[in-house]
Amino acid sequence: MELLLDIGNSRSKARLYDTGLLTKIQLENISAEQWLSITAVYCASVAADTRVLAIREQIPSAIPFIQIRSEAQAFGVTNSYQQPHLLGVDRWLALVAATELCPNTDLLIADAGTALTIDWLSAAGVHQGGWILAGQKLQQEAVLSKTAKVFSAELETEQLSPATDTATALYQGAIAALVGAIRQAWAIKPTQLIILTGGDALLLQKYLTDLPVRLEPQLIFQGLARYIQPN
Repeated sequence: MELLLDIGNSRSKARLYDTGLLTKIQLENISAEQWLSITAVYCASVAADTRVLAIREQIPSAIPFIQIRSEAQAFGVTNSYQQPHLLGVDRWLALVAATELCPNTDLLIADAGTALTIDWLSAAGVHQGGWILAGQKLQQEAVLSKTAKVFSAELETEQLSPATDTATALYQGAIAALVGAIRQAWAIKPTQLIILTGGDALLLQKYLTDLPVRLEPQLIFQGLARYIQPN
């Protein structure tokens, strides 16, 4: 059994991987018995090294700790960056997982978390570039930090429409920006399928029902799992 870690800018997530099965778990809730069964830890991080170090200190030192980094080519995926290591490892792992889940398919991959990342992947496994923009909470925080009379609220609406109060206007504006970015990406370079993942994936999915969207909430962990038995 292996422990997979996705260390993000706003939070960290963990999964136990056992013969193809991913099980959600909190790092602090792993029992002594479970630690004895864990043969290795595979980690992907877009956070500061200090945060990785703090998490690593919670893991028994006898267990191998492997931090995955973006590569020029692996698992049938070719990185488009001239400096491959500069592609965020979360984006890289999404590409790796998507290639396995949807082989020989032109894909648009949208990961909606702290940031929204959008990447194109050809049927031949070639990364064709992508976009990065602020996620919905980050967008709202940016407006709130620079304005005196704008405020927010935790809202969720069934459809996007002109808002008649400030909190709804801010929330719907952020969602509209993300939905619009995904739609624009697909309009510029249509693909056979859009893979949607990340913390806000389910939220955005309902505004994209007319597009060929497939929800894959475990995408990053599925990418990490490929490194357990590399081809």
